[in-house]
Amino acid sequence: MSAFTPVPREALQWERNVLGSEVTRLHTSGAMLTVVHGRAGDVVPAHGYSKGCVTYVVSGRIQIDDAVLGAGDAGTYAAPGGYYSVKFLEDSTYVVARSHDDDITVPDIGERAAHHLDA
Repeated sequence: MSAFTPVPREALQWERNVLGSEVTRLHTSGAMLTVVHGRAGDVVPAHGYSKGCVTYVVSGRIQIDDAVLGAGDAGTYAAPGGYYSVKFLEDSTYVVARSHDDDITVPDIGERAAHHLDA
């Protein structure tokens, strides 16, 4: 018996998260992968993670702070590292890998966000 569990694209549930991006997530007991879609001009506000993350650009071009990343580019965020924002320079998809028990950290973005920090 295989330990691999396929998840067909029809089974992925997409939602617009509190930071404004269209996302879907895949979980295991130790890891989480978030796939993020955005349109040119969209911005993911400043945020960070309690344990850090790895970001990989699948398609398009994004800007993370002063760095411009295109398809095939990647980067890391080490916690605690403050906050970073993402701007979609064109329609793009990127993935964020992080620990399953990691928490998103954000500057004060309001009461609604404080109760829905699943990004």
